[in-house]
Amino acid sequence: MAKLGFRTINEMVGHSEVLHMREDLRTAKTDNIDLGLILTPAHHLRHGVATYNVRKQDHKLHVRLDNKLIAESELALEKGLPCRIETDIVNTDRALGATLSYQISRRYGEAGLPTDCIHANLKGSAGQSFGAFLAPGVTLELEGDANDYVGKGLSGGRLIIYPPRSAVFRAEENVLIGNVCLYGATQGTCFFRGVAAERFAVRNSGATAVVEGVGDHGCEYMTGGRVIVLGNTGRNFAAGMSGGIAYVLDINQDFASKVNTEMVEISGLEDPTEIAFVRGLIEDHHHFTGSELAARVLLEFNRALSRIVKILPTDYKRVMAEEAAKAEAAKKAEYPLPLLPGNAVRTLHEDSKKQEHEKKAHAKKEDMLDMEDSITDAKAEKKKSALVLDKTKGFMKYQRRAEKYRKPQTRTRDWKELSSRLNEDELKYQAARCMDCGVPFCQSDTGCPISNIIPKWNELVFQNQWRDALNRLLMTNNFPEFTGRVCPAPCEGACVLGINEDPVGIKSIECAIIDRGFDMGWMVPTPPQRRTGKTVAVVGSGPAGLSVADQLNKAGHSVTVYERADRIGGLLMYGIPNMKLDKNIVQRRVNFMADEGVKFITGVEVGPDGDTSLDSLRGDYDAVVISTGATVARNLNIPNRELEGIHFAMQFLHKNTKSLLDSELADGEYISAKGKDVIVIGGGDTGNDCIGTSVRHGAKSVTNFELLPQPPPERARDNPWPQWPRIYRVDYGHSEVKTHMGKDPREYCVMSTDFVGDDKGGVSGINAHRVEWTKSVSGGWDMKKVEGSEQFFPAQLVLISMGFLGPDDRMLGTEIEKDARKNIKTPAGKYNTNLPGVFAAGDCRRGQSLIVWGINEGRQAARDVDVFLMGVGTQLPKTGGIVQRAPYEIVGHPDKMKAQAVGA
Repeated sequence: MAKLGFRTINEMVGHSEVLHMREDLRTAKTDNIDLGLILTPAHHLRHGVATYNVRKQDHKLHVRLDNKLIAESELALEKGLPCRIETDIVNTDRALGATLSYQISRRYGEAGLPTDCIHANLKGSAGQSFGAFLAPGVTLELEGDANDYVGKGLSGGRLIIYPPRSAVFRAEENVLIGNVCLYGATQGTCFFRGVAAERFAVRNSGATAVVEGVGDHGCEYMTGGRVIVLGNTGRNFAAGMSGGIAYVLDINQDFASKVNTEMVEISGLEDPTEIAFVRGLIEDHHHFTGSELAARVLLEFNRALSRIVKILPTDYKRVMAEEAAKAEAAKKAEYPLPLLPGNAVRTLHEDSKKQEHEKKAHAKKEDMLDMEDSITDAKAEKKKSALVLDKTKGFMKYQRRAEKYRKPQTRTRDWKELSSRLNEDELKYQAARCMDCGVPFCQSDTGCPISNIIPKWNELVFQNQWRDALNRLLMTNNFPEFTGRVCPAPCEGACVLGINEDPVGIKSIECAIIDRGFDMGWMVPTPPQRRTGKTVAVVGSGPAGLSVADQLNKAGHSVTVYERADRIGGLLMYGIPNMKLDKNIVQRRVNFMADEGVKFITGVEVGPDGDTSLDSLRGDYDAVVISTGATVARNLNIPNRELEGIHFAMQFLHKNTKSLLDSELADGEYISAKGKDVIVIGGGDTGNDCIGTSVRHGAKSVTNFELLPQPPPERARDNPWPQWPRIYRVDYGHSEVKTHMGKDPREYCVMSTDFVGDDKGGVSGINAHRVEWTKSVSGGWDMKKVEGSEQFFPAQLVLISMGFLGPDDRMLGTEIEKDARKNIKTPAGKYNTNLPGVFAAGDCRRGQSLIVWGINEGRQAARDVDVFLMGVGTQLPKTGGIVQRAPYEIVGHPDKMKAQAVGA
């Protein structure tokens, strides 16, 4: 290198001009060879071209299929439990199974896992090196075909490859796997229903394989293992083969001309043990691949046996014979000749036999247990078998485990909840991924509105302290069974791990904690020991109304909740379909609160025209809390809006759930989408719920209009972490429509111009056109019509899901002051209205929002109500479960304590 003028290898790269042909070594064969063009460097041909690596290669390791196998095999990797995986594969998925095998070898060493512990069923065309270095305990079953180097370095795993079930061609006549399969394999088994290309089992030193034909140079340089070829071979078979045995079904009796006999000899099969071994492998081949050829061979195996040729290396045969002779000699040496009585050698012999017998008896005794020892401690056994995970590095080691939806084909036949809950081990994996951040954004302003102390109860779940986790959760959240099911989880959007990985499954852990609390009997109604004598009326029983009632009841006040519907729950009962939130869960919480002393009255619409008005409530109760929600829907005022078949989304959902609960939809008192073309105008959760409900009715088609453009697949530059990620998502309703109707229902950038009616006054469709969004100079967005994009969409049912404008004026009248958005006006950070003793909480105060915000509103409003009623500081907690106590200096001064409490 120094003579050439280079100091490092990197400096040499690309400088082929320093290489020259040696003329003194030319021969008659090389006289006409000119390497000048090859040795011309690229920078001589094109000025400025890079001669060294200037751009880092992206091998896209983060999206390789092996990651999915590892993620879904976590229970097998950690506890040795069997698992089954189903997925598709394409030819860019190379060396599948190699990284999974590394994870197995790192944990279990060369022995690996038990046979078939991890079984992956794959469909498609595999890339190069399929099953490379596959470890013991892994089975890769491929329905399709594979490229070159299948089973390279196979180290104990099992490979099964067969053509697609729907294939009409004869497998034994078509190439199924590529060249150089089983290169350097050391152990394992393979079954290939089809022909292998050239150099099959080259340098195989221990693997056992069955294949239905091979190309040229089969079993080249093979040193061990067993290979059965149920079909034709190419030329030069067994060249350089020094070990192992091959068996070839010579149907056409032309194999002798194709084998290289320089190092091997061929013969028939005569040893019964060997015949049984070969037959057993063919039976396994038929069992695993469904091979028609194997079935025909087994049907008349005795006839086929005469055509099976055995290929055995001569040196290998000699070594096997020597080993057999040694084994026979050792067996004979095991039986000694009789010894004369009194002989010293006999005495030694008997002593050694006695010691050996005692040793065996002792070992047998060790395996036996006393009756007391056989009765195990269940807790100790559970602790012994508990899953051991690395909490410190869990965020790097373990993948997110999300709750899996039931299959769309089957879940649309009923109204049961969509997803199945995670088991205890899967939840522990999620808890192990929580990093216990120094600044936990999951409970910040951009995360959880009620400031759940998420890292704390994640840690308690990881430590298996479920009851402590429940107590910690209930300090900040009154209804985790609701938020754990239907909250969009802004906490996960703000999770620090979500910067570059999938966030922790916080919502799943939250739901599991409260569900376990009810299942284990830890959730016991505890009415307040002392009543204050104060009475409170809460109007509305949604999330805000229930949470304010729960908090004030805990403070000792007598609370009565008024609801205009026939069931308590508001949005939770009638606004969210049963498949998202089972109404038994809602009713369970209502019953729980009733047992704690909260009184519920249904079927009462508070308003000036009824028997119960706001004024009458103010006269009957010490305080009134309005939590009616934002129930006035935004309308779509375009021509022909009055046609039949056009409904607001909440009307559709409310009637459906009520009919479902009353009669399982038998009374017909709901808006049916069966057999109709349905258009849902507007997206969000409500629009998606309309889509899912329509599919369950049996709609003919479902289309969803969205005025805005399709969101990006990843965060945009103006949507950084820890903001809620505004990205493209596929929710349950969208996937159900795609499954049953072939395409995603969403149509983006669509503006409706007018409804079209039929002769009977019903809606028959919508005229619409596309719009285009462009960014203005000021940074805002401008919308303009796309010329020539007019389109008619047929529809016999239209559901308007365009959000909500505010609370219903019929109850509020003109006495309560409203803000510019027509919500109830309260001072900043406070919940009291302009009427003394009247408070507001939830969507009627802050506008349309999330359930978790409703709970937070109710909790904080309860603090203001408690201060108003008692005239002193409240013991109800702030956000985060913190109870703010009065400073020592103002204790005993009610006016100062009240001012300090309200200021909090």
